[in-house]
Amino acid sequence: MNSAEKNARVAGKPTQIIKDIIINYNAPLIFLLLVIISSIISEYFLTVRNIFNVLLQQTPYLLVSMGVMLTIMTAGIDLSVGSIVGASGVLSAIVITAFGQDNVAWLYAAIGCTLLFGCLIGLINGLLVSKMRMAPFIVTLAMMSIGQGIAFMMTNGAQIQLTNNFVAARPLTWFASVRVFLGVPLAVYCIAAIILIFWFIMRYTSFGRFVLAVGSNEAAAHLAGINVAMYKTLVYTISGGLASLAGVFIAGRTALGAPAIARDNDYALTAVAACVIGGVLLEGGKGTVGFTVIGVLILALITNIMNLLGIAAYPQLVAKGSIIILAIFLSKLGQK
Repeated sequence: MNSAEKNARVAGKPTQIIKDIIINYNAPLIFLLLVIISSIISEYFLTVRNIFNVLLQQTPYLLVSMGVMLTIMTAGIDLSVGSIVGASGVLSAIVITAFGQDNVAWLYAAIGCTLLFGCLIGLINGLLVSKMRMAPFIVTLAMMSIGQGIAFMMTNGAQIQLTNNFVAARPLTWFASVRVFLGVPLAVYCIAAIILIFWFIMRYTSFGRFVLAVGSNEAAAHLAGINVAMYKTLVYTISGGLASLAGVFIAGRTALGAPAIARDNDYALTAVAACVIGGVLLEGGKGTVGFTVIGVLILALITNIMNLLGIAAYPQLVAKGSIIILAIFLSKLGQK
């Protein structure tokens, strides 16, 4: 190698390093850029109240995104989470209003019922995908329609109010709004604990490694002795369970069991978008918990700053779509 080639290689190293950073860490860079821009545009953005409100609003999205992340890591997808969220909120409200007027223990029964409901829907999704070899997109899309129908059938389309007259409803509405240490909402501490648990599982346990292995190469994972069908079923079951918990939280925060939430929500879209922005490959086999959380927060920042500026909802959709396309573009560059 002559001196000219050596000089060219040395000169190219800084450029390549910068390019690798942009490609591999595009989500944190986009997040940091949005924080800087938002703090410049609005003086209210960096206030403690606004920051904690954003975190509280994103609690259900973070729960849903953790489950959807697992399904995408196995080269699948879960579009039924939005309807599970809505139906679970309705189911919890029904149990509380039917039995919890004088006994707070019925709150735990309501949470248990909704968790069982969400896990059951997820289990059905997982079995159809893993055992029947059906396409995840079609299965969960059909289950989304079923979940919407269940939500409206349980109440005939009517809303259920969780007033203070019901003893079992009081702790739920309290949990969804109370602020504890340093003024941080209690729900934010709980979701932070759940995220840390998922981070530990995906990074340090065989479950995390096997989930990524299934998504990376299903045939190779099967030959290596991994029970592919079991892990696929598990991730969909977990996704349904987390979506049901998100539904209970929303019911407490709004003090309503509203079947319309099962139809008119963006939980599935936001969760998938957050995963893509966070670097989870739609083809499966790659992704991290931390970057998925950052993906959720990026979408939250876009919505928050536009709300602070009084921008209508439709331009917000355009901005979100543009960010998603940019993230996919950078992800494809990384694969190349």
